[in-house]
Amino acid sequence: MRQGASDRTTRPFTLVVCTACAPASAARPLERLRVAVRGCPHGVMVTSGCLGLLSTCRRPAAGLFAVVQPCTRRREPSGPPLRLGPILTMDDAEAVSLWLQAGMPDDGTPPARLPARRSPLRTAHLN
Repeated sequence: MRQGASDRTTRPFTLVVCTACAPASAARPLERLRVAVRGCPHGVMVTSGCLGLLSTCRRPAAGLFAVVQPCTRRREPSGPPLRLGPILTMDDAEAVSLWLQAGMPDDGTPPARLPARRSPLRTAHLN
């Protein structure tokens, strides 16, 4: 289902943020993400430990890594998950926040400033 520009902020999603490798300086960017998700009527944010195969940090103090999953209002996945990060600064958190509030564009364009990759669990492996 395609959504018009006027209802983009109501597009449901689940944002899972790994805080396992986050330095102390990640508290402010994490709070910025919380504020952004609270502003999206059907957005849900979950903080977690290591995201394992869904993330690529694998090193201490690497910053915040996140996975965003577009979904229906019933929380059923409606598109592939997208990995985001590292989210190191307030500018990074602002870019993700604005991207979420814009409704995660259908063309798969990631937030400005941040690398974004499809989850490796959705990528075919070579034999």
